[in-house]
Amino acid sequence: MFKEVNRERPFEEILDQIIDNIQKGILKPGDALPAERLMAEMMGVSRPVVREVLRALELLGIITTVRGGANYISEDIEHGLIGPLSILFRLNNSSVRETQQLRAALEEAAAGLAAERCTAVDAAELQLILARLEAEEDERVRANLDRDLHIKIGKIAGNPMIFNVMCASTQLTENVISGIRAYIMQKNHSEQEVDDQHKRLVEAIVNHRVSEAEICMQEHMRTVENYIVEMMRQS
Repeated sequence: MFKEVNRERPFEEILDQIIDNIQKGILKPGDALPAERLMAEMMGVSRPVVREVLRALELLGIITTVRGGANYISEDIEHGLIGPLSILFRLNNSSVRETQQLRAALEEAAAGLAAERCTAVDAAELQLILARLEAEEDERVRANLDRDLHIKIGKIAGNPMIFNVMCASTQLTENVISGIRAYIMQKNHSEQEVDDQHKRLVEAIVNHRVSEAEICMQEHMRTVENYIVEMMRQS
């Protein structure tokens, strides 16, 4: 799994080997990495160098460290950008609206790509989520279904870079404003607006209408931003 590294650039080479093993499927989500001592012996470096790389990967959300020092490949790598984005968010004194605007741009791109690539199976899954969303009354369940719908669209888009940053920016907004998705999905003010937007969005995607899907998502994201502003004013 690992081989001796060039002592001039040990950090970069250790990092490259771990990432390469993940890309090739040798290391899968949930797999344990060898102990630090063993990795250091295999790569011909000191344990502190290995520990430094593992710490960096932990900050990126690529590995998870548990009590006792064992390291595992994260089960949820697509959310690994939340930490780095959160740091950038703080360093730049970014507002929640700016984070939402990042999400909106990515969601719009994802909707267009999803409309291009949506298969019959994808269409059926989207329509099933939509049907459950429209029938549900509990706002917390509706919030989870709303999340499922957006995640499914992101996955159909087939671009892991867009999907990963989209998920991270969405989670960052939700970390700052707890309960925002449930607030948006309250039936008493979203039934005629948000639900209709979801319906038109899904219809555009399953019928491969790219421009319409992008416009629908753009409209939906503007509505979400308006609710974010509304909720922040009330807090």
